[in-house]
Amino acid sequence: MIEIRPLREAIGAEVRGVALGESISQKDAMILRSAFVEYVLLIFRGMELDDLELKTSADWLGSIGKIHMPLGRRRDEDLNIQLVSNIRNEFNEEIGSFGDSDMWFHHDNSFSQAPDKATWLYSVELPKTGGNTLFNNCYLSWEALPHKLKTKIAGKKVLQVYDYTVKQEPDLSDLVRIPHCWQPAVLIHPETKRPALYVNRLMSAAIQGMDKSDASDLLQDLFYYIERIDYEHTWSLGDYLIWDNRCSAHARTSFPPDQRRLLKRGKVAGEILKPFGYDGKQS
Repeated sequence: MIEIRPLREAIGAEVRGVALGESISQKDAMILRSAFVEYVLLIFRGMELDDLELKTSADWLGSIGKIHMPLGRRRDEDLNIQLVSNIRNEFNEEIGSFGDSDMWFHHDNSFSQAPDKATWLYSVELPKTGGNTLFNNCYLSWEALPHKLKTKIAGKKVLQVYDYTVKQEPDLSDLVRIPHCWQPAVLIHPETKRPALYVNRLMSAAIQGMDKSDASDLLQDLFYYIERIDYEHTWSLGDYLIWDNRCSAHARTSFPPDQRRLLKRGKVAGEILKPFGYDGKQS
């Protein structure tokens, strides 16, 4: 029997009574989908999953997505599972991506036309300290915005850019070679119909119709609301987390470079996002 235990008022629930490596009934799939929409982030503990099981672990939510990072910039080759790791092999070559530094809050693949519906992470090897994953509920980020900021940003488009070779603010000088896409700054969630703030420091680089200076100032004001930590996950082996990329942002804390960390990452395919228009009367 499935048990859903909320973690925080703002976001997250722990799911018990489900083995993700086994077939999930239609009834249980409906329960999981409902919990996913309600809590935004779901945590399954003590999972033992091989790669084949991982590739079907989120079938209850949708079709498996493809990893966007080009193979030339990755150390692994699976199109559906990515190694998130600082581990090096016997030739001192990285076996995975994203190293051991902290990562700013972001929405996965917001720079693509149809961003991921969900991302999942599964822990295989962990450092003694650090490497925590931070989450923000972007519904609440929108709700917390002052009226003045709501009127400034709703209905606008934001240029989302990601250069896989850097971990800093986006560079707009050479977009031909860098993945990028204009997205709603505030989206309408396709299932809940609720607005969610959809900007982030790692990828949001410009606002349509605004000069660079004004856009930068407005984005800085908005990042404050995206970077509030609503939940911090300290990993244990066998943890499996899956979250809604459309209405949450996530980040990572750093960890000692001499301590090994290996997580496996996959995605659920998404759809084109629709913008939210604010008339000054909506909440």
